Amino acid sequence: MSINLENLKESNEFLNILFDNITSALFILDKNARVENMNESFSLLFQKQEEKILGNLCGNALGCKFAVEENALCGETSYCKNCILRRDILKTLSKRVPTNRRKLSRDFYSDIKKVTKHFLYSTRYIQYYGKEFILVIVDDNTELENSRNKLEEQNETLRVLNKQKSKFLGIAAHDLRNPIGAIKSFSNLLLDSYHEFSDEDRIEFIRLIKDSSQFSINLINELLDISKIEMGKLKLDKKDENIQEIVENAIKINKIFAKKKNIEINFPSTPAATSISIDKNKIEQVLHNLLSNALKYSNPNTTISVIIKKNNSHIEISVNDQGVGIPDQELKNLFTEFGKTSAKTTANESSTGLGLAIAKKIVNGHGGEIMAHSKLGKGSEFLFTLPLN
Repeated sequence: MSINLENLKESNEFLNILFDNITSALFILDKNARVENMNESFSLLFQKQEEKILGNLCGNALGCKFAVEENALCGETSYCKNCILRRDILKTLSKRVPTNRRKLSRDFYSDIKKVTKHFLYSTRYIQYYGKEFILVIVDDNTELENSRNKLEEQNETLRVLNKQKSKFLGIAAHDLRNPIGAIKSFSNLLLDSYHEFSDEDRIEFIRLIKDSSQFSINLINELLDISKIEMGKLKLDKKDENIQEIVENAIKINKIFAKKKNIEINFPSTPAATSISIDKNKIEQVLHNLLSNALKYSNPNTTISVIIKKNNSHIEISVNDQGVGIPDQELKNLFTEFGKTSAKTTANESSTGLGLAIAKKIVNGHGGEIMAHSKLGKGSEFLFTLPLN
């Protein structure tokens, strides 16, 4: 039977067209793991010119990061013994055992740049005219894997936020139980036995109701604040402001509370007023928190000092008290949500445990830092920085 050379030629051309139009990246290796042929999808996937592919060892042709970075031949890099692709190719060649859609993730160098690729590969043994070859089929899975990783990161964020929400709700419920219970109890006393109490007792009950209500409102407001910040909704309305005037105003308000404990707040004037781009309301919130804490944990008849320092890159504001101090091992808890310490307020003042966490997020949002130094029984220093630029 004679061979129709024209039909054979046409069939080869047709097979080549099929080979090049398969969307999977295909390449054929000889028994030495050198690339004999590849299709167009392979060139598109690995972004390499043909002369850098054909005749080269598998890892060098693919642009394996270990071969490129170590300037070594495939089979001689530090990673080759652990390479599952190389192992499967050799196994298919020696034992004629195929590999089916195994996952591989690795950095590869194209002719343009280094990229991380995720793909599924299969291997097949081929024998043709007495020669042995390995067909490697590669399906690009990078986009799907990146989407999966991004989704997993988002899910992890949601898990953390959900856990944090549960923690917030648990602690908020616990912290709100006492003040709301006090409001209910004293309200009932006034309603049921109003005439049995003196005017002085009734005023005291009303004061306790007011204080408990204020604590509850503060806790709810701070929970709302920190929830907004955690959701990325910390919006700063920055304008050029005179930082000395802002500090003076915060001190003026807190001096009203300082009088109750006969505490003096010192603020030496700075040589020159300093203008800085900040969100005035947010920085006032930080200052009120630090001053309020200093007052709560200071003994009567002591002094609180507020100091502003300036250098070339930032402004530093510190609040120093002569209060009860904080144990060294507890300082790390100060700026975390509900990060209360063993330190006790000196007049049974209440604390939500959220103020410093909010202050930290506000200062960090401005590009600054906040920190604390303390010595047990000798007082504490809270300071924060604000960048000038």
